[in-house]
Amino acid sequence: MDIYQEQIASNIEAQLMSAGMTLSQLVQFYGSKNSALLNLSAEQYAQFSRYYDLLIAQDYSTFSNGKLLENITSVLFQNSLFYIRRNCRTCTNELDLLVEWSEISRLSLINQGFPCFGDSFICECKNYSSAVDVTYVGKFFSLLHLANTYLGIMIAWDGITGRNNWKDAKGLIRKIALGAHTFIVIIDKHDLQDIYEQKTNIFSLVNEKYQALKNDIDYSQYVKNHPAEKQLLNHLSDE
Repeated sequence: MDIYQEQIASNIEAQLMSAGMTLSQLVQFYGSKNSALLNLSAEQYAQFSRYYDLLIAQDYSTFSNGKLLENITSVLFQNSLFYIRRNCRTCTNELDLLVEWSEISRLSLINQGFPCFGDSFICECKNYSSAVDVTYVGKFFSLLHLANTYLGIMIAWDGITGRNNWKDAKGLIRKIALGAHTFIVIIDKHDLQDIYEQKTNIFSLVNEKYQALKNDIDYSQYVKNHPAEKQLLNHLSDE
């Protein structure tokens, strides 16, 4: 960071303090507005583009199709905000990517700007020739449960099965969210294309899909007081 950038950062800090706004609130605001400030850096974008172009061209001379998707995913979170462990082996499984907030993120409270990510999350990459089905979604949930994390990001090139949100793999994701409070977010080839075209960023994408999933399973609007509740309470209190 040069002197000019340091001066701008100091001015931003002063304005935030004057407004009574925290850094995590600012980051959360930028995420909800799909701000370009959260886009990949020039270096990250160059790496992402290289792997993405190879994947589109189906050029597997340097990397396999699965490894290319892993590389793309790694680049998306490859910054000072996260600590990434690739092909992390547990006692029973191997994880494609285990992602945790870095110490910088925790100390600066930036991690609080994106509560959907939790303390850590798992990314699994599936570059199948067809949509990922319900069987693997179930296995992914089992992995998340074992790792004691409530967010899983599945990068599935051709998406997942399900004619509507409550059928097949899409339906299982919603049932898992409803019953186990564990959220599986799907990033497909269309989402990666949007990142490639710099229309969005991984923070905004995950946050939007996480919130949409929460809204899908929210039934509070349908729960109303029953007219017999007061009578029942009186009866129970008399016993």
